[in-house]
Amino acid sequence: MEEPKLKQLQPNAKKVNNKDSGDGNKQTIERIEIKDSPFHVITIDGESFGVMGDYRLTEKAKSKDEVIKELEKITWNRIIQVIMLLEDVKTKMNNKIKEKI
Repeated sequence: MEEPKLKQLQPNAKKVNNKDSGDGNKQTIERIEIKDSPFHVITIDGESFGVMGDYRLTEKAKSKDEVIKELEKITWNRIIQVIMLLEDVKTKMNNKIKEKI
C-alpha cells in the first residue's frame, strides 16, 4: 500500500508568464527550500515570502534572508499557523475522498 505524499509536486520553473498582466511579460520566480523544515522561500521580482506547500505564511519582504530568519523562529504563532494549515489540508483531502464515494 502506497503512503500518501505530504510534499506536493512543485514546478521547477525559472520563468513563468505573468497571467495577471495579460501582456505576456515574464517574471523570475525563485524557490529556496529551508533545510530541515517544510518551508520554502519564494522570490518574485525581488520580493520574498515564506510558504508551506500552497500556503503563504509570511508577509512580503525585500530580503530572502529576512524571510528565512522569520521562518526559522519557532513561535507559538507559527505552531498554530502550521496546525491550522494541516487541518485545512486534512479537511480538503477528506472532502475529495467523500466526493469519490
